[in-house]
Amino acid sequence: MHINYDEDARSTGRLLDESKAVMSGHFVGVSGKHLNTYVAKDRGTRLATVASELCRMLALRFADEAIDAVVSPAVGGVALSQWGGYHLTRLARSAGKNVLSLYCEHEQQVVATYGGDYVFPELDGAVKLQPGETLVVIKPSFVLKRGFAADISGRRVVVFEDVLTTGASAAASVSAVQAAGGIVVGVGVLVNGGSVTADKLGAPRLEALLTVDRKVLTEEECAAKGGMCYDNIPVRTDFGHGAHFLAKQFTSLGRLRVESGGQ
Repeated sequence: MHINYDEDARSTGRLLDESKAVMSGHFVGVSGKHLNTYVAKDRGTRLATVASELCRMLALRFADEAIDAVVSPAVGGVALSQWGGYHLTRLARSAGKNVLSLYCEHEQQVVATYGGDYVFPELDGAVKLQPGETLVVIKPSFVLKRGFAADISGRRVVVFEDVLTTGASAAASVSAVQAAGGIVVGVGVLVNGGSVTADKLGAPRLEALLTVDRKVLTEEECAAKGGMCYDNIPVRTDFGHGAHFLAKQFTSLGRLRVESGGQ
């Protein structure tokens, strides 16, 4: 099947532009990275015609892979899973085949539990639990619930994601599918905005409709010369996690003032 990758990229850019999903400024992503371009995918996928067309183009990339199910991370990826499953079903060569549209959900996994009187040597004794206190270390992850794990065991699965910055959500989704016994065929994304590779996601294949060249900076890099924080470019709070970042900065500043005896 012939796919015009350049035309897909142009169409994706046009659809996202027309739905006002691509914005410039100073943003903070869910990963905490600072970005000069933000793709508010929900502005595009809230429009059924846009979501459908984007997923149609993505489905074509995997039309010859005999896909059994599409899995996306909740909540933002649910629309992609639905439309992806719809178009892959229409493209399926087996008559009567229905491609499943599933999603994985956030879950906090307990990594370790420490009881009272424990001193953390790696922190030079800066943290010490008192009698009766317990510290629980948790790790955020994705899992397949609602019987979805059984649905994909031994079956061919493609993971659909909206935008890649660090690729953490997509990688966690791939891990969730593999943990359930699913066979990950690949990952399909609307926009790769962080130079993420298939290897980083733990997938054999990565397909992106559009690749965006943008600044992706850590908090320290953004505060250094040439960074947006350094240049005093205001953080936008209407999209992304800018409000959380500013609240954290305000809390840190207040704590610093108290510790230094300031007002």
